[in-house]
Amino acid sequence: MMLSQLTLRFPKKLIESLKNRAVTEKTSVNALAERFLDVSLKTSAPDDDWLQLTTRPDEAVQQLYRKVILGETFGRQALRRAELRFMTDLAHQAYRDAGANEFIRWPVLETLLNISFELLVWQAEQGLPVDGHYIKRTFEFATENWQEEAAQFMQGVSHAVEPAYAEFLLRPLASGCFALEEFPDDVLARIFTPPRLQQVFPLLMRTRQWSFEQRKTFIREVRPSVRKMSETLTAGDLRFDIRIEGQRGDLPAAVGDETPRLYLVLTGSNFVMPFGWAQFAELYRLLTVYRNTPEAVRHFSEGTHITLGLPGAAHQDTILGFDALRVFVPAEAFGELVRELTERMETGALNNAVEALRTLYGDL
Repeated sequence: MMLSQLTLRFPKKLIESLKNRAVTEKTSVNALAERFLDVSLKTSAPDDDWLQLTTRPDEAVQQLYRKVILGETFGRQALRRAELRFMTDLAHQAYRDAGANEFIRWPVLETLLNISFELLVWQAEQGLPVDGHYIKRTFEFATENWQEEAAQFMQGVSHAVEPAYAEFLLRPLASGCFALEEFPDDVLARIFTPPRLQQVFPLLMRTRQWSFEQRKTFIREVRPSVRKMSETLTAGDLRFDIRIEGQRGDLPAAVGDETPRLYLVLTGSNFVMPFGWAQFAELYRLLTVYRNTPEAVRHFSEGTHITLGLPGAAHQDTILGFDALRVFVPAEAFGELVRELTERMETGALNNAVEALRTLYGDL
């Protein structure tokens, strides 16, 4: 039998240590070195877990869906550090790659900022190194009283945030500014709670550039619970039908059920136009910002799919655009649309269905 020959050069200090250890164990240096190498190669390196996630991100997202959304944790109370790092990295990517003029959902960014600041405060309290210059520059903190500065920042920051600013605010969390390996398991579990992770998860799905067939395969494997339902809103002469395909009745998810998906059907006096999840999600985010902080919405706002032109000197109606379609909505009717859609989305069956769809199709 032929053996492969490999010549390795070791520092003199290491060779002396190997010789001394070999004498102590009454074995040869070669046998000892072989044993150490064999054990080391079978042991995962610190970044192996992370590399497995990042090299197969679609599978990683599916595994996280099962853990975070379906609650299949198999007795483990918290995600592994590599999984937390992977989630924050994809959340940052979702903001980075989003359309420049869209609005994000403030509660999600609020959660991510609260996570960042709680990590920062704990790290400082334990006397661990803190990149104070980076933190102060990002959040415009005046002092290193982190808890007080964070509270003031959260109190003063606008809730109407576009992706570019959200991406900037998320950089410390996504760039490894907080050394998660230094945090005990119980502290991480207290900061990265299941409800927080569930709220962040749609950002991960936003990064998946899957075809409908790929997403359909994913949905078939995870078997989510989405009830079939419909809602109708009116705004002047326009009718908005929100139709959600999914499970029929109260039975568990079955093979014969429709793939969960949302249709937004817009009907006017002389047209009927169907749209999908992307248009609905962006419309809801825009109308939510308009309802809560109308002064933050520009007179003419053009997002990826939705365009909004507020009444002005040239026209008295609101112009609402869905991709290439433009419809004119009287100002009073537009106010009714804003109120109706945002209120119906706060609680009830429509809210539950849309929350489930966010975890399947992604949202900002």
